[in-house]
Amino acid sequence: MERASRGFREGLRRELPAWRTEGLVSEETARALAVRYDLARAEPGGPSFLAVYVLGALLVGAGVVSLVAWHWEAMSAGAKLGTLGAAMAAAHLAGFVLWKGTGRSPRLGHALTVLGTLVFGASIGLVAQIFHVSGAWWGAFGAFTLGALAAAFLYDSLPHLILAAVAGLWLFGPGLADDHGLRGIALGYAGAAAVAGLAWRARSRALLVVGAIGVALTLASALDALHADAAIVPMIAALGAALAAAALVVRDPARLPLSAAARLLGRLAFYGAAYFLSFHEVASHLRLEHGVTRDVALGVVPLLAAAGAALASGLRRDDVDPLARGEAMLLAATVVAVVAGLSLEAGRGAVLVANLALAFLAIGRIVRGLSWLARGPFWEGMAVAGVLVASRFLEIETRLWLKGAAFIACGVLVLVAGVAFERRRAHREEVDHALA
Repeated sequence: MERASRGFREGLRRELPAWRTEGLVSEETARALAVRYDLARAEPGGPSFLAVYVLGALLVGAGVVSLVAWHWEAMSAGAKLGTLGAAMAAAHLAGFVLWKGTGRSPRLGHALTVLGTLVFGASIGLVAQIFHVSGAWWGAFGAFTLGALAAAFLYDSLPHLILAAVAGLWLFGPGLADDHGLRGIALGYAGAAAVAGLAWRARSRALLVVGAIGVALTLASALDALHADAAIVPMIAALGAALAAAALVVRDPARLPLSAAARLLGRLAFYGAAYFLSFHEVASHLRLEHGVTRDVALGVVPLLAAAGAALASGLRRDDVDPLARGEAMLLAATVVAVVAGLSLEAGRGAVLVANLALAFLAIGRIVRGLSWLARGPFWEGMAVAGVLVASRFLEIETRLWLKGAAFIACGVLVLVAGVAFERRRAHREEVDHALA
């Protein structure tokens, strides 16, 4: 069977009968396409079906846990261990048989293995309670991360990878970083490299998003523990630049959706950081009073180095989208300028740079939307521009009626631009339909 996405096969399965009826393809061609893409094979349930199975397994597991908890205190230590081990083994064994063994119900089997891994995580805390073992709260999530990773590689399972990313970078990482700042920094960057490689291997946008959020949480906790909390916002901006630049190194067409997700996630992270710094009070509060210290550099420089390496790779390629390359260059350069601006008195330089960067990004997205007649970039740029203009108007000390008039004018401008854009799109669609 030719490798193709589930969506492509479903669309082809719907359209092929109409093409055959209209004479667009012959009977022989239709049969060849059906064989090539294995259209006779029923599609298994998609991710939404897996989510339903996982939810159902979790509810059943919660019910069993409630029944066990009813008699938990009366059970001996051996009985408690036996119950936990039996529950975990039963879930994994049943899941393996249904998924990898007989293959009769792979989605249900997959969900049961996830349930078994969650039972393993709960067992870590319960075993510590049984034997009165104490320690840092985040240590249990570190052990759970290792178990989830082992299950992910054993089963080749994306849900297990996401569980490991949440446990490792959302819980274990910030906990470790709060107590050991430098170790948290190291874990954050190690986690970033691991998530990048695993998301690339699995072609998973969900894992990329979950992992990127976890890296930001871990690094932010580490910077706070090192008393370099002023570097948290620049770090998030640098992470956005690294994500946007990472999209430039993608060559495999099958991973272009992952590249697009990295660009979007990078822009969103940068929007948030730059918007915070666009307010004078915030920038003044986050000013780097002692300049770029070691801790500040640890939180920002490695991410900027990763962005620079990806940019250098993208500059040598002719097949890279010029706008994507320009956006990544703008984001990386802005992070450098922002850090320099926060080192100046009152952080005014950072405020100016953040406002200009947001304005340039908004204009670039609007231009992309107009040139491609694509709603996504056009309305993204309009939204960023609208929020930026509204925020600056609110900051201006002037009469209320003048602010009201300015908001009305901006609203009318957005409506006029939106109507003109939609009319242009409709006209292009009519021309394309007539030419077809």
